[in-house]
Amino acid sequence: MPISTVIREKRRELGMTQEQVAERLGVSAPAVNKWERGNTCPDIMILPALARLLETDVNTLLCFREELTDQEIAAACEEVVKEANENGIDAGSDFAEKKIREYPNCMKLMYSLNTTLEGLLILGRAEITEEECRRYEEKIFARYEFILDHAAEERMRNSAAYMLVGRYMRQGDCRRAEELLDLLPQREADKRILQANVLSEQGKHSEAARILEGKILGDINEVHIALFKLMTLAMDEGREEDAEEIAKIGQKTAEAYGLWGYNSILIPMELAVRQQDVRESVRYIREMIQAAKKPWTMPDIPLYRHISQQKKDDQRGDKAETEHNMEKILPVLLKELKTDPRYDFLRGDEEFQELIGE
Repeated sequence: MPISTVIREKRRELGMTQEQVAERLGVSAPAVNKWERGNTCPDIMILPALARLLETDVNTLLCFREELTDQEIAAACEEVVKEANENGIDAGSDFAEKKIREYPNCMKLMYSLNTTLEGLLILGRAEITEEECRRYEEKIFARYEFILDHAAEERMRNSAAYMLVGRYMRQGDCRRAEELLDLLPQREADKRILQANVLSEQGKHSEAARILEGKILGDINEVHIALFKLMTLAMDEGREEDAEEIAKIGQKTAEAYGLWGYNSILIPMELAVRQQDVRESVRYIREMIQAAKKPWTMPDIPLYRHISQQKKDDQRGDKAETEHNMEKILPVLLKELKTDPRYDFLRGDEEFQELIGE
């Protein structure tokens, strides 16, 4: 919080008026009013007395606290999304940079804002130029490099390294990607099952179930990503029958575990495109567009019963935000279909062109 907000909130907590603060400090009431409005700041010589009067310390008064709570970080990320949705990605990026400058050593804040900006960049790619996109990406990954070099917490450094591996792979710098991979630990034992066992023994069955449901949802998304890559490797090795079988497994897995409809189409569509099967590709593209129009909501199935109910009870407007993001996926998908050379084999197909027109 800026010093103006700290002064105002601390004063109100103590039940004091601006006039009372002014009288105790020997200044005018309009001066205190200007402090609280952010028009001016207290003189440096008066800060110790002001801090004592407000029953706080000078560090708190000047916002020298570097660590933020998870709730404060989540609120900052939500504000970035709101700014970007209402005023464009530039506004969201500017807000994030301002927040990072305010807490330059809070690595968790920097990492969370970075991942938020990446998501916004993916969704907003159709609305900006490639040059603008590269500019944003450079800033984002410069921050990941900073976190990797300066974060005290190993987990935070590992998260940054993980994100950077993908970047260097896209740039074709496999040597640097391998260096970063060497920094990452081998997969450690997942303690969530043990946590669930402890909670269950304490009679906290709902909490235990939520932990296990979250584990299943996270793990199945990883499995789906692995199946996608496994299918593409099978095609690269010329094992087309294996690729087709893996694609079926990927589709069935996504459907069985209640993943978003977009996910269930992703692997078979990629297979059809790699096989340059015009009819199947167009069919899956049509299905994917229909899926993109429907926001993913937590499926109300036994696998996710508790976290599904938790989502329903959440009144923060997540559904509206998700629907807004889904609307932004369609322009990105359209741009890819129109410009990506992978779809060149479809350019002469009448149904594909009609689909683009729709």
